[in-house]
Amino acid sequence: MRRKCHACLCRTCLNVCCDRRNCTGKKGECDNYNGFRQLSIFEPAPRFHSIPRHSWKYYGISKDRYRQLTEYIQSGRYASLASQAAHTANETISEHILLSVTKNKSYDALRVKWELKEMEQIPYGRTDFYGIRRCFFSIFNEKMKEIGR
Repeated sequence: MRRKCHACLCRTCLNVCCDRRNCTGKKGECDNYNGFRQLSIFEPAPRFHSIPRHSWKYYGISKDRYRQLTEYIQSGRYASLASQAAHTANETISEHILLSVTKNKSYDALRVKWELKEMEQIPYGRTDFYGIRRCFFSIFNEKMKEIGR
């Protein structure tokens, strides 16, 4: 796609031909224009997508194993292991993850508790929360395999 020089925002036109003193706006079309990629004169913002969003299948955890791991956590015998796994998965919301698993609370139930001022707000959305929660179960599963459970 080609655009006229005075309407183009690519770095070449801003730096070379459109110096605002000598540009009449009637120059030919810019050959260096490359769609939306060059619309910003600043560097692109960094992307923060380090939140794991893998499925249960990716982690290799079946429904039966998930139930078994949940029972281990809710029994309280492996509380220190669960706490370590939660901090490894995401230190920011480790308490929320543990509360969700031990009390069998959903993201929405935790959000209601926040709205009632019973706890602090979860700094992630639903999708990220459940992605981190699955990652927590994966880490906890590995730790349980290490001790032979």
